[in-house]
Amino acid sequence: MTKALTTKAPTTREKLLVAARQLFWTRGYSNVSVRDITGAAGVDAALVSRYFGGKQGLFEATLAEVAPWEALAADRDGLLAAAVASFTHPVDDHCEAATAFSMLLSNVIDPEMGPRIQDMVQNGMADPLADTIGGPRAAERAAMLLAVLFGLALMRKNFRLGALKDMPLEELRQLTTHLAEAALGYRG
Repeated sequence: MTKALTTKAPTTREKLLVAARQLFWTRGYSNVSVRDITGAAGVDAALVSRYFGGKQGLFEATLAEVAPWEALAADRDGLLAAAVASFTHPVDDHCEAATAFSMLLSNVIDPEMGPRIQDMVQNGMADPLADTIGGPRAAERAAMLLAVLFGLALMRKNFRLGALKDMPLEELRQLTTHLAEAALGYRG
């Protein structure tokens, strides 16, 4: 006798989180209304207050889903390779998925949420990276490494520079590693 597989329908809260993540993370906090989100979720607007206390609470709930930067789990010797790999993955021209990277880009200049996003990058990426790097000027070297990685990702995904977007992945990783090593060697 076989059991039929049953799938549980998403709850109202889950529907709101999915819709909010897609909209907030691709369009930015200030460019999305509660009605946009509830329309996409197919629920009543009053439910945002019920489940999240309002728009900001819903945004914060989507941020709670952001996993820590996986490169920080690597040991000091594997950090550079892990960091480069996390920013040099294939670009899918047909995918407009809401990713943590798209969320950062869409919201860092937002007048309301920009400071929150800046804190996320500082406290969740730059500071732990500096701690792992250690040594003199670790904070500056960590910031330089992040500038290289974010700049590369921005040029490939958002600006869609063909020379970077279409470069074979192994070659891209080698060149990025070279730039990242230079950033980490910053002596200022």
